[in-house]
Amino acid sequence: MLLIEKYGDLMPRKVLSVSEALSHPLRRKIVNYLLENPGLSVRQLSRILNVSIGSLTGHIIILERVGLIKEVRNGRRLELYVNKNYFIENINKFWNNSLEVDFDGLE
Repeated sequence: MLLIEKYGDLMPRKVLSVSEALSHPLRRKIVNYLLENPGLSVRQLSRILNVSIGSLTGHIIILERVGLIKEVRNGRRLELYVNKNYFIENINKFWNNSLEVDFDGLE
């Protein structure tokens, strides 16, 4: 059973944007580690980040809900991956929106 199926109902249903989901430093670390090391398990990631599995699971569910990461079952093992196309698309949108500057009136 995937984490979001097992624990998703325990998490608040507030829909976050990608930028809100990435505003938490631990969630940024999770995405970064999964970009560099695709296919890590929750247990491996909890050891690397020195975070409890319970705390990590909540952050993973948030990242799954916004579409940034996905779980893939490989036999009995549950592997985590960044949804790279979605990540790149949303990071580009974030930067494009962040860099819009109104230069009218500046002299």
